[in-house]
Amino acid sequence: MMHRSAFRLSCALLAALVVGCGDDGPSGNDDPGLVIAPAFRGVPETDTLRLTATFNGEPIAVTWETQDATIATVSATGLVTGLKPGFVAITARASNQELRSASITVLPVPVLTSGTAVTISGTGARGTAAYRKIVVPAGATNLSVTISGGSGDVDMAVRRGAVPTLSSNDCVSEEAGNAETCTIANPAAGTWFILLYLWNPYAGASLRATVTP
Repeated sequence: MMHRSAFRLSCALLAALVVGCGDDGPSGNDDPGLVIAPAFRGVPETDTLRLTATFNGEPIAVTWETQDATIATVSATGLVTGLKPGFVAITARASNQELRSASITVLPVPVLTSGTAVTISGTGARGTAAYRKIVVPAGATNLSVTISGGSGDVDMAVRRGAVPTLSSNDCVSEEAGNAETCTIANPAAGTWFILLYLWNPYAGASLRATVTP
Protein backbone atom coordinates (compact mmCIF):
# COMPACT_ATOMS: atom_id res chain seq x y z
CA MET A 1 0.00 0.00 0.00
CA MET A 2 1.22 3.53 -0.70
CA HIS A 3 0.96 6.27 1.92
CA ARG A 4 0.83 9.92 1.00
CA SER A 5 1.34 11.87 4.25
CA ALA A 6 3.49 14.41 2.42
CA PHE A 7 0.45 15.78 0.68
CA ARG A 8 -1.66 18.27 2.58
CA LEU A 9 -5.19 19.51 2.28
CA SER A 10 -5.32 22.77 0.40
CA CYS A 11 -7.48 25.60 1.64
CA ALA A 12 -9.49 25.62 -1.57
CA LEU A 13 -13.11 24.74 -0.72
CA LEU A 14 -16.27 24.75 -2.76
CA ALA A 15 -17.46 27.39 -5.23
CA ALA A 16 -17.98 30.98 -4.12
CA LEU A 17 -21.50 32.34 -3.91
CA VAL A 18 -22.32 35.53 -5.79
CA VAL A 19 -23.43 38.02 -3.17
CA GLY A 20 -22.95 41.76 -3.23
CA CYS A 21 -20.41 43.24 -0.86
CA GLY A 22 -18.75 46.52 -0.07
CA ASP A 23 -20.11 49.70 1.40
CA ASP A 24 -18.00 52.44 -0.12
CA GLY A 25 -16.77 52.06 -3.70
CA PRO A 26 -13.50 53.35 -5.13
CA SER A 27 -13.26 57.05 -5.84
CA GLY A 28 -13.60 56.56 -9.61
CA ASN A 29 -9.88 56.73 -10.48
CA ASP A 30 -7.69 53.80 -11.53
CA ASP A 31 -6.67 52.92 -7.95
CA PRO A 32 -8.57 49.94 -6.51
CA GLY A 33 -8.79 51.42 -3.01
CA LEU A 34 -9.55 49.01 -0.20
CA VAL A 35 -9.77 45.37 -1.35
CA ILE A 36 -10.62 42.30 0.73
CA ALA A 37 -9.60 38.83 -0.44
CA PRO A 38 -11.27 36.50 -0.89
CA ALA A 39 -14.43 38.54 -1.44
CA PHE A 40 -16.72 35.49 -1.56
CA ARG A 41 -16.09 32.09 -0.04
CA GLY A 42 -17.78 29.05 1.41
CA VAL A 43 -16.26 27.51 4.54
CA PRO A 44 -17.42 24.34 6.35
CA GLU A 45 -18.61 24.72 9.94
CA THR A 46 -15.66 24.69 12.40
CA ASP A 47 -13.18 25.47 9.60
CA THR A 48 -11.17 28.68 9.29
CA LEU A 49 -10.39 31.11 6.49
CA ARG A 50 -7.79 33.89 6.38
CA LEU A 51 -8.93 37.24 4.94
CA THR A 52 -6.44 39.85 3.79
CA ALA A 53 -6.80 43.58 3.19
CA THR A 54 -4.90 45.76 0.73
CA PHE A 55 -5.15 49.42 -0.22
CA ASN A 56 -4.09 50.29 -3.76
CA GLY A 57 -2.37 46.91 -3.89
CA GLU A 58 -0.40 47.27 -0.65
CA PRO A 59 -1.13 45.35 2.61
CA ILE A 60 -2.94 47.50 5.15
CA ALA A 61 -3.95 47.18 8.81
CA VAL A 62 -7.72 47.24 9.25
CA THR A 63 -10.31 46.65 11.94
CA TRP A 64 -12.29 43.46 11.32
CA GLU A 65 -15.92 42.98 12.31
CA THR A 66 -18.47 40.21 11.85
CA GLN A 67 -22.10 40.85 11.05
CA ASP A 68 -23.20 37.86 13.15
CA ALA A 69 -20.83 36.28 15.69
CA THR A 70 -23.14 33.28 16.08
CA ILE A 71 -22.45 32.28 12.46
CA ALA A 72 -18.77 33.22 12.17
CA THR A 73 -16.21 35.08 14.22
CA VAL A 74 -13.21 37.03 12.96
CA SER A 75 -9.96 37.75 14.78
CA ALA A 76 -8.03 40.99 14.83
CA THR A 77 -5.81 39.55 12.10
CA GLY A 78 -8.66 38.52 9.78
CA LEU A 79 -8.95 34.82 10.66
CA VAL A 80 -12.58 33.78 10.16
CA THR A 81 -13.97 30.76 12.04
CA GLY A 82 -17.26 29.26 10.84
CA LEU A 83 -19.53 28.30 13.74
CA LYS A 84 -22.86 27.30 12.24
CA PRO A 85 -24.44 27.23 8.78
CA GLY A 86 -25.56 30.58 7.41
CA PHE A 87 -24.52 33.72 5.55
CA VAL A 88 -22.48 36.50 7.14
CA ALA A 89 -20.62 39.63 6.07
CA ILE A 90 -17.12 40.15 7.45
CA THR A 91 -16.23 43.84 7.24
CA ALA A 92 -12.85 45.56 7.19
CA ARG A 93 -12.59 49.22 8.25
CA ALA A 94 -9.51 51.18 7.20
CA SER A 95 -8.09 54.09 9.15
CA ASN A 96 -9.71 56.50 6.65
CA GLN A 97 -13.08 54.83 7.50
CA GLU A 98 -13.41 53.20 4.09
CA LEU A 99 -15.27 49.89 4.36
CA ARG A 100 -15.21 46.64 2.43
CA SER A 101 -17.00 43.36 3.19
CA ALA A 102 -16.41 39.73 2.33
CA SER A 103 -19.46 37.49 1.92
CA ILE A 104 -18.91 34.25 3.81
CA THR A 105 -21.16 31.21 3.64
CA VAL A 106 -20.73 28.74 6.49
CA LEU A 107 -21.61 25.38 5.00
CA PRO A 108 -23.31 22.56 6.93
CA VAL A 109 -21.52 19.22 7.30
CA PRO A 110 -23.88 16.24 6.74
CA VAL A 111 -24.48 14.02 9.78
CA LEU A 112 -23.95 10.25 9.65
CA THR A 113 -26.08 7.74 11.54
CA SER A 114 -24.07 5.19 13.48
CA GLY A 115 -23.81 1.90 11.62
CA THR A 116 -25.53 3.15 8.47
CA ALA A 117 -23.42 3.19 5.30
CA VAL A 118 -23.71 6.01 2.78
CA THR A 119 -22.43 6.07 -0.80
CA ILE A 120 -19.84 8.74 -1.55
CA SER A 121 -18.42 10.06 -4.80
CA GLY A 122 -16.08 12.91 -5.61
CA THR A 123 -14.71 14.69 -8.64
CA GLY A 124 -12.35 17.59 -9.14
CA ALA A 125 -8.68 18.31 -8.66
CA ARG A 126 -6.48 16.29 -6.32
CA GLY A 127 -6.93 17.62 -2.79
CA THR A 128 -10.61 18.49 -3.19
CA ALA A 129 -12.26 18.04 0.21
CA ALA A 130 -15.65 16.89 1.42
CA TYR A 131 -16.77 16.38 5.01
CA ARG A 132 -19.14 14.30 7.13
CA LYS A 133 -19.66 14.21 10.90
CA ILE A 134 -21.00 11.88 13.58
CA VAL A 135 -22.06 12.65 17.14
CA VAL A 136 -20.50 10.39 19.78
CA PRO A 137 -22.35 10.16 23.12
CA ALA A 138 -20.66 9.95 26.51
CA GLY A 139 -19.52 6.48 27.50
CA ALA A 140 -18.81 5.15 24.00
CA THR A 141 -16.13 2.46 23.91
CA ASN A 142 -15.17 2.68 20.24
CA LEU A 143 -15.55 4.75 17.07
CA SER A 144 -14.87 3.01 13.77
CA VAL A 145 -14.91 4.83 10.43
CA THR A 146 -14.40 2.87 7.23
CA ILE A 147 -14.44 3.44 3.46
CA SER A 148 -14.68 0.50 1.08
CA GLY A 149 -15.58 -0.46 -2.48
CA GLY A 150 -16.23 1.69 -5.51
CA SER A 151 -13.68 3.05 -7.93
CA GLY A 152 -10.97 5.70 -7.76
CA ASP A 153 -9.05 6.74 -4.67
CA VAL A 154 -10.21 8.70 -1.61
CA ASP A 155 -8.23 9.19 1.62
CA MET A 156 -9.67 9.93 5.05
CA ALA A 157 -8.93 11.74 8.31
CA VAL A 158 -10.98 11.99 11.52
CA ARG A 159 -10.90 14.65 14.23
CA ARG A 160 -13.00 15.58 17.23
CA GLY A 161 -14.47 19.06 17.44
CA ALA A 162 -13.16 20.49 14.17
CA VAL A 163 -12.69 19.53 10.55
CA PRO A 164 -9.43 17.60 10.09
CA THR A 165 -6.64 17.85 7.57
CA LEU A 166 -4.16 15.16 6.58
CA SER A 167 -1.68 16.76 8.99
CA SER A 168 -4.03 17.78 11.85
CA ASN A 169 -6.25 14.94 13.01
CA ASP A 170 -6.91 12.20 15.55
CA CYS A 171 -6.62 9.48 12.89
CA VAL A 172 -5.63 9.41 9.22
CA SER A 173 -5.86 6.69 6.58
CA GLU A 174 -4.08 7.18 3.23
CA GLU A 175 -4.09 3.77 1.55
CA ALA A 176 -4.21 3.27 -2.19
CA GLY A 177 -7.75 2.78 -3.47
CA ASN A 178 -10.73 3.06 -1.14
CA ALA A 179 -9.75 0.67 1.67
CA GLU A 180 -9.59 3.21 4.52
CA THR A 181 -10.06 2.58 8.27
CA CYS A 182 -9.87 4.72 11.40
CA THR A 183 -10.52 3.15 14.81
CA ILE A 184 -10.55 5.22 17.99
CA ALA A 185 -10.89 3.50 21.35
CA ASN A 186 -12.86 5.24 24.10
CA PRO A 187 -13.63 8.32 21.98
CA ALA A 188 -14.49 11.47 23.89
CA ALA A 189 -18.09 12.62 23.65
CA GLY A 190 -18.78 15.26 21.03
CA THR A 191 -18.93 15.80 17.29
CA TRP A 192 -16.32 13.96 15.23
CA PHE A 193 -15.60 15.28 11.74
CA ILE A 194 -14.48 13.13 8.80
CA LEU A 195 -12.40 14.49 5.91
CA LEU A 196 -12.82 12.83 2.52
CA TYR A 197 -9.70 13.81 0.58
CA LEU A 198 -9.82 13.22 -3.17
CA TRP A 199 -6.64 11.63 -4.46
CA ASN A 200 -8.20 10.50 -7.73
CA PRO A 201 -11.87 10.96 -8.70
CA TYR A 202 -13.88 8.28 -6.91
CA ALA A 203 -17.39 6.88 -7.18
CA GLY A 204 -19.62 4.30 -5.53
CA ALA A 205 -17.55 3.99 -2.35
CA SER A 206 -19.23 3.14 0.95
CA LEU A 207 -18.62 5.26 4.06
CA ARG A 208 -19.69 3.91 7.43
CA ALA A 209 -19.17 5.34 10.94
CA THR A 210 -20.06 3.09 13.87
CA VAL A 211 -20.17 4.08 17.53
CA THR A 212 -20.00 1.20 20.03
CA PRO A 213 -21.66 1.92 23.43
